[in-house]
Amino acid sequence: MSLMRRMLTVSGWTLVSRILGLVRDRLWAGAQGGSLMLDCFLVAFQLPNLLRNLFGEGALAAAVVPRYVQERERDAATAELFAGLVLTRLSLFLCGIATIGLVAAVVAMRLGAGDLVIITALAIPQIPYLVFICAAAIMSGILNGRRRFWVPAFAPVLMNLAMISTVGFGLDDECWYLPYAVLASGIANVLLHLWALHRSGGVPPCATRILDDGMRERMRELAKAYLPTVLAGGVFQINALLDTLIAKAFVPGSGAVAVLYFANRLLQFPMALIGHGVTTAAYPELAASAAKGWSHTGEGLREAVRLLSYWMLPAAVGLLVTADPVVRAIYQVGRFDEGYVLRTVLVTQFYAAALIPMALSRLLMRAFHAHRDQSTPVRVSLSIVGVNLGLNLFLVQTPLAEAGIALSAACTASMGCIAYVVLLRRRGVHDILGLRGLARPAIAAMAMGVCVAILLWWWPQPAGRGSGYAALRLAAATALGAGIYVALAGRSWLKRRRRAGADEEAVSGD
Repeated sequence: MSLMRRMLTVSGWTLVSRILGLVRDRLWAGAQGGSLMLDCFLVAFQLPNLLRNLFGEGALAAAVVPRYVQERERDAATAELFAGLVLTRLSLFLCGIATIGLVAAVVAMRLGAGDLVIITALAIPQIPYLVFICAAAIMSGILNGRRRFWVPAFAPVLMNLAMISTVGFGLDDECWYLPYAVLASGIANVLLHLWALHRSGGVPPCATRILDDGMRERMRELAKAYLPTVLAGGVFQINALLDTLIAKAFVPGSGAVAVLYFANRLLQFPMALIGHGVTTAAYPELAASAAKGWSHTGEGLREAVRLLSYWMLPAAVGLLVTADPVVRAIYQVGRFDEGYVLRTVLVTQFYAAALIPMALSRLLMRAFHAHRDQSTPVRVSLSIVGVNLGLNLFLVQTPLAEAGIALSAACTASMGCIAYVVLLRRRGVHDILGLRGLARPAIAAMAMGVCVAILLWWWPQPAGRGSGYAALRLAAATALGAGIYVALAGRSWLKRRRRAGADEEAVSGD
């Protein structure tokens, strides 16, 4: 299966999930607006999301996948035993963490007051979710290593359906039901992945004891690599948690956390659809080619970067210029009034500037993980977290308020992307971004942005008109922008660069 086909498989199901996510967010916005309860739930939801990334789909999966893929090429049975050991030991460890977390949450509820009690009560049902979703995330990595992509891509649909049901069924005080919907989706994820593993070659054996020295060395090497991978791979989630806590603490009144969340969801739509799709599809090949040296990794990396940039450029420019109709079309309903709309639009525009550097950083980081180089991403990630924290604390106290947090994200993401490009050049991977060949799609994206901005300026949103009118403006802007970008950028650039990459491979083979 080619990189494009794998990306389309991942992105197709991700598109379904994100559309359902936008439906869910619209229901939340209409029912809760920027209420205190929604702010508290979103704070409570950040912690299991962070731990899920650290122990599951982010850090540990990034460490496990290249080792599983490379071992599978040598000895499939040993690779399955390795995967079974990781999965079983992780599940037992997380059960212990969840038990400690539940005890700590009960103590916090008894000793706390005010918002802390609400946040803790909303967090308690989500603590066991950590066990299920992290196990499912490791199973996703195993399936990706077997070149099976649709189930891991489809799995987030289950959470969105579960969370939509809490609003769609007209329950009172929906926020109190949301944590239980989260837990139910985690259980469903595990069941779905077990079925997919059984269909694709069998579930890895349930094993806790290591009986040979070779496997003991593999597990010891994974353990040494894990902590650096946690620090590197978790930087985005750590920053998101810091953003949420700082917004809750420093922005007066309620709604800052909800505004950041709703704007970030718009950022995550193209990030998941394009960025995650390309990165997930490319990672197994990067891991497989890493043993041949950086030059072979560079070839696959350049192809992935070209594909990512070609689609992400119009997404970033489009989100920037259409932020107003996008926010109004999706969120302007019920209790989500004009004030929340304007705040969300400004945050969304700053996040749009972060879209490309964030997506590129995640892809370039995987190149280091594929080579089992964890120390380099750690240094970059710790620097990003430190700078982001300082900028957040400064900008959130300016008139920008929560929008300053989004501006900080754009600045630090750009710094991280530049750092990865420089470090890859030192390893002999040059012309990663292909700036010369990128000129045509970049010019096409800018022309698209100018034309769409003119259209929206000529066709403003009348006072008192709601999301339906905004959806008409957005549809017209999208049609115009897509037509201009496709006409100017075309697809010859992608085809030409692929042929060039094939020629380079042939020369290196000679």
